[in-house]
Amino acid sequence: MGVAVIVGTKKGAAVLTSNTRENWSAVFVLKGWHVTASTRDEGGRYYAAINNDVFGTAIMVSDDLKGWRQLENAPRYQPGEKGNPEHIRIQASSDFMGKYKDAPRLVDQIWTLHAAHGAIYAGVSEAGVFVSRDRGQSWGGIDGFNNQPGREEWPPGFGGLCAHTILTDAKSPDRIWVGVSSVGFFRSDDGGRSWALKNDGVNQTLGSSCVHRVTHDPNNADVMYRQDHRGMYMTTNGGDSWSVIETGLPVGDLSDGHRCSFGFPIVMDKRTQSVFAVPLEGDNFRMPPNGKLAVYRTRDGGGRWEALSNGLPDGAFVTVLRGAMSTDELDPGGVYFGTSSGAVYASPDLGGHWSEIARGLPRISSVEAYAT
Repeated sequence: MGVAVIVGTKKGAAVLTSNTRENWSAVFVLKGWHVTASTRDEGGRYYAAINNDVFGTAIMVSDDLKGWRQLENAPRYQPGEKGNPEHIRIQASSDFMGKYKDAPRLVDQIWTLHAAHGAIYAGVSEAGVFVSRDRGQSWGGIDGFNNQPGREEWPPGFGGLCAHTILTDAKSPDRIWVGVSSVGFFRSDDGGRSWALKNDGVNQTLGSSCVHRVTHDPNNADVMYRQDHRGMYMTTNGGDSWSVIETGLPVGDLSDGHRCSFGFPIVMDKRTQSVFAVPLEGDNFRMPPNGKLAVYRTRDGGGRWEALSNGLPDGAFVTVLRGAMSTDELDPGGVYFGTSSGAVYASPDLGGHWSEIARGLPRISSVEAYAT
């Protein structure tokens, strides 16, 4: 069985394919667009979220990873909705088109796409969740999430107020989780009509939690792993409570003096339940400690983490963003990640050894691997 990896960058997407996971071919598509996320639905169609400062956001689709076409519709807020003032302040600093003149609530980026239960979910900024049940032909907002009381006071992260993580329960379509920077992690048990914050046990600042990424197995949905701004956590009850799991991870000081393991991406190989993360040297520097690039793995539910660096470079002062890591679910499992310097690394054996499968790409925002 082969693998296709869609690598989203600031200037298009590299589609990397291999039948053996040893020799790779590459084509560059969607040139000129910031490709921020991708997914594949149950019918085998691929979706890519794109963004442009002038033309805005859109969804592209392909059935063969060669020809792409833009869907007529994409996630959009209703005209007249007012946006979060702090999010607008951040976005308006580079708003040369004047889109934020009257403080509207806009979709300025699609941060994640998630396919489940015959639907496609999109997490966007300004933070919101949209769903399509007709393969992207039409999109509707999940009003219970998008119109929560108090959202106008949510604190944005460094890049704005973004809904970057969406997870679902394979056994219950009514259970949905959403991660928002820098508000925290939400869960709905009634199909999105009502939501509750699930930050108990996570070290917070001023009552909010800057969740960076969360992963789980949809078939075992209560067990989740969470890379937060202020540490690494897990839950066994769907997010009702979280515990620190940092044994074996590098720990350092954040800019405010808090000591924890800091990073952005976290992914799971669902066949083995192995979990992978890329620790960085705090929020001041956001690069591998001492320039030693390594992926860390836990195979015992977070009891202990081990560094996996065979084949990865020393002196790599790069960042791996929250969406720039993925697994392929094959046997043995493949793990993939991309860096801010445009390199893509792959391991065909759950991190046992790594090789560089692409280089010289623009800054990498998203990496998704698909068995073909």
